[in-house]
Amino acid sequence: RGLYQAHRMRIMKKVFSMLWRVSISLVLLVILFQKIDYKATFKVIAHIDLAYFSLAVIIFFILEILVIYRWKMLLDAQEVGLPLSRVVSSFCGGIFLNLFLPSTIGGDIARSVDLGTHTKRYSVIAASVLLDRLSGFAGVVLVALVSLIFGYRLFLDEPSVYLMVFIFTGLLGGLLLFIFHKGIYNWLNRTSIPKNKNASEPAVITGLRDKIIKLHSEMHFFRSRPQVLYLNLLCSVLIQFGCALVSYFLLLSLHAGTRIIYPLVFTPITIIITTLPISVGGLGLRDVSSIFFYGKAGVAKDAALAQSLLTFAIMAAFSLLAGIIYVSTLHNRRLQPDQTGAGSQ
Repeated sequence: RGLYQAHRMRIMKKVFSMLWRVSISLVLLVILFQKIDYKATFKVIAHIDLAYFSLAVIIFFILEILVIYRWKMLLDAQEVGLPLSRVVSSFCGGIFLNLFLPSTIGGDIARSVDLGTHTKRYSVIAASVLLDRLSGFAGVVLVALVSLIFGYRLFLDEPSVYLMVFIFTGLLGGLLLFIFHKGIYNWLNRTSIPKNKNASEPAVITGLRDKIIKLHSEMHFFRSRPQVLYLNLLCSVLIQFGCALVSYFLLLSLHAGTRIIYPLVFTPITIIITTLPISVGGLGLRDVSSIFFYGKAGVAKDAALAQSLLTFAIMAAFSLLAGIIYVSTLHNRRLQPDQTGAGSQ
C-alpha cells in the first residue's frame, strides 16, 4: 500500500508540474495577445516570403545534423562504441520529448536514461549529455559576447543586454572552472574518502555523493582530450551562429529586416531564457523575450511575435518528425553486447 501511495504521489506531482508549465505558457500568450493585435500578427505571417522562410528551415535542418555530430563526438571520445543510427534514434527521442517535458532538460534526461540503460554506462552517457549541453551554452555565450563587442555602439543605451551577457559569461566561467580545474577535481575525490570510517552516513547521501563524484570524473576526463573539446566548441559556435541566421531569415521572410548583429546578440539570450524549465517548449518565454529584445532594434511587436511563433512551429515540426523516427526504430533498439562499447562504468 505504501509503494502504491508513493507511486501515486509521483504521478500527481508530474501531472501538476505539466499543468503548471502549460498554465505559464498559456498565461504569457494570453497577456501577449491582449497587448498585441493578434490579427496583425497573423496577417504578417500570411504575407510571408517563402524563399527566406525555406532558407531558414534548411539552415535549421543542417543545425540539427551538427548537434547530433557534436554529441556523437563526445560519445566516441569516451569509447562508448554506439553506432550512429542508435545515437540518432536516442537524440530524436529526446527532442520529441522536449515538446512535453520541461524545456530541454527533460529531453536530456530521456536520452541519458535511454542510452545508459542499453550500455550500462550511466555516468559516461550522462557526462556526455551534460558536456554536450555545456558546449552548447559555451557557444551561445561566445557568439553573444563577440557580437556584443563588435556591435557595442548599438547597445550603449541598453544596459540590460550587457548585464545578461556578462551574467551568462560569469556563469560559464564558473562551470568550466568547476569541471576542469585540477584542484577542484582532486578536492572532490578526497571528499569521497570518509574521514571517520566508523561514522554513520545515510546510504542515500553516500550513493548520491558517489554518483556526483563519478559524473564529475567522467566530465573531467575530457581535460586530457583538449582537441575534442575545441572541435566540439567550434561546432557549438557554428550552431549558435546558425540559430541567429534562422532568426534573421525569418525576420526577412516577414518583411521585418534588421541588421544581422541584432539576431547575433538577441538569439543567444533568448535561447538561454527559453531553457528555463517553467514552460512547455519555451512557448511564451520565447515570445516575450523576442518582443522585448527585438523591440530595441526597432522591429514591430507583431513581426517579433510572428518570428517567435514561426521559430516554435519549425521546432515543433522537426520534433514531430523526430518522434516518428524514434518510434519507427523501437523494434530494433536492443543492442548486441559488442555494440555497447564493452565495459562497465
